[in-house]
Amino acid sequence: MSNEPFDFIYERWDGTQSPADLNGQELFDEIRDSLLYHGDVSAALKKLLSEGFKDRHGNVTSGLKDMVERLALRRREILSQNDPTGILQEISDALDEIVQTEQGAVDSKMKDLGDNSNPVAQQARDRLSNKGLELSTMPNNPVSRIQALKDYEFESPEAAQAFQDLMERVSQQLLDSLFHSMRRGLESQDEEAISQMREMLADLNRLLSNFREGKDTDAEFNEFMQKWGSKFPPGINSVEDLARFLAAQMQATSAMLNSLSPEQRRELMELSQVLLDDLDLGWQLSQLGENLAPFMGNGTPRYGFYGDQPMSLGSAPEIFSELGELSDLESFLRQVSSPADLADVDLEQLENTLGKGAREALERLAKVAASLEEAGLVANNDSRIVLTPKGMRRIGESALSELFSRGEDARLGDHALTRSGIGNDLEFDSKVYEFGDPFNLNINKTIRNALLRSGSQIPLKITPADFEIEKTEKQSLASTVLLLDLSLSMPLRDNFLTAKKVALALHSLISTKYPKDSLAIVGFSEVARRIEPYALPEVSWDYVYGTNMEHALLMAREILRFEDGHKQIIMITDGEPTAHILPDGEVFFSYPSSPETIAATLKEVMRCTREDITINTFVLDATWELKKFMEKFASINKGRVFYTDPENLGKFVLVDFLAHRSKVV
Repeated sequence: MSNEPFDFIYERWDGTQSPADLNGQELFDEIRDSLLYHGDVSAALKKLLSEGFKDRHGNVTSGLKDMVERLALRRREILSQNDPTGILQEISDALDEIVQTEQGAVDSKMKDLGDNSNPVAQQARDRLSNKGLELSTMPNNPVSRIQALKDYEFESPEAAQAFQDLMERVSQQLLDSLFHSMRRGLESQDEEAISQMREMLADLNRLLSNFREGKDTDAEFNEFMQKWGSKFPPGINSVEDLARFLAAQMQATSAMLNSLSPEQRRELMELSQVLLDDLDLGWQLSQLGENLAPFMGNGTPRYGFYGDQPMSLGSAPEIFSELGELSDLESFLRQVSSPADLADVDLEQLENTLGKGAREALERLAKVAASLEEAGLVANNDSRIVLTPKGMRRIGESALSELFSRGEDARLGDHALTRSGIGNDLEFDSKVYEFGDPFNLNINKTIRNALLRSGSQIPLKITPADFEIEKTEKQSLASTVLLLDLSLSMPLRDNFLTAKKVALALHSLISTKYPKDSLAIVGFSEVARRIEPYALPEVSWDYVYGTNMEHALLMAREILRFEDGHKQIIMITDGEPTAHILPDGEVFFSYPSSPETIAATLKEVMRCTREDITINTFVLDATWELKKFMEKFASINKGRVFYTDPENLGKFVLVDFLAHRSKVV
């Protein structure tokens, strides 16, 4: 048997195929071990989404874990580069320069007046002297200084223009902190632009208020977007989309304020109130905050910056907006549980943040479930992804192939009988008829024998000596019950996955190679239960203590009572018996094993032996106590005990099964 099943798909090249197209069967093989371990297709898909995969061409598709790590790295880069503590420093420095320019103008004019003592000159000196005093006693707080300069009559036209430009620039930056992701915000400080902003905010507040009150706002939303839609990015198709977009902008502003010291936060809020009230926008923005409150997240993040690059009020909105997007995207990707969830990811945002490769990887991840469904390996059953019969066969075949490949040195392979006899299956060979043989006459060879004996005379006379009959394979039946330990120690010792693969491989081998044989599977921990083959891939270990061999052997004996042919039990376990069934039906558990449990288990071994049932046991991680118990076990039944490890378990089971099966007559 080959190590890997051949899996080629041939089709005419039409120029549209991509070598990176997803292959459902390859993806299925990627999730197989995870599926078997957890017993759940959805859990296996979640693991694949997290870790990514590599296709047959060597193309690596990054998983969500890698994307999350890259998002976290980008966030650390931003935090390590920037320092928001000086967010008002640029404004403070500009105000210092304006005051210095004005002070220079005052000093220059005082110098020009000289010692002139006429009343007009004296009056001018007094006025300039008062201005100098006013400039020298201005507060250092930027907001207080702005309020003082708003009422100040400048001597310097340059200083006056610089102050006006600064106020316009800061007002623009404050509005950008709320609407920086809009295509066009407050583009200028002229009355027309400010009037448009007021009108838009009024329409927006009215729309959001009606929506909050539960009114039908579809027509109003369409009218709003017709009028103001050019100011917003694409993808806003409802009032809720609009509200969430604006809430994200406000959230970034709140995060900026929250990341400042209390004093800086107070100064920035006072500055906003002063400048935006001057533009008659303060009340509208306050109303907008109330209308967006239901769409704001729980709590406002506070970012711990530790860089040395001063952050200005102009650059802060973009920085905090990116931090918010990084956090939201990271949080979303961490919570993804199925490929369907990826439909809600903003692919454009992902590409802008992590590049085109990340977008392509996520698009491929989103198609994983569809590829598996198209291959017929899984199906969507009431919003739950389940294995199909084809998927179950694929798991069994691949598990069998894997175990056969490990067992090459054991010469695993076919096991034909060395004798022929009465049976059902043709060997495509014949023999001379003997008295008592089934009369399965081979017509061609019988006529040939008659021709060779008597020649070509007509009519041809056939005698019993000419008879040649079909040979059939000797029919041999075996009935097997596999006992699979599902106690908690199996996964804790990393034995569970291999044991489950062996069960699947054995089922695949018997169902394909020996279809007339029977195989039943019994799982056991605190108690035993029968497992139908179709349910085997989804079987998981039991979160209970107890290894109830007695109940498992009893159930196997009852199953085999109604079967034909050679009867055997194959048991895979990693622990000594610690539980048995009491006469009243209750389960008795004791660790270490109690004498009562040992005795009850060995009594069931005796019953199996009396009913001519062979028990072969494969023991993992055997302790001294377990070996001592298994010696008694084997001495009663005369079956074999194999002490092995997960790496060799499958090889041992298959070799023993095939070797023993070939001797069955």
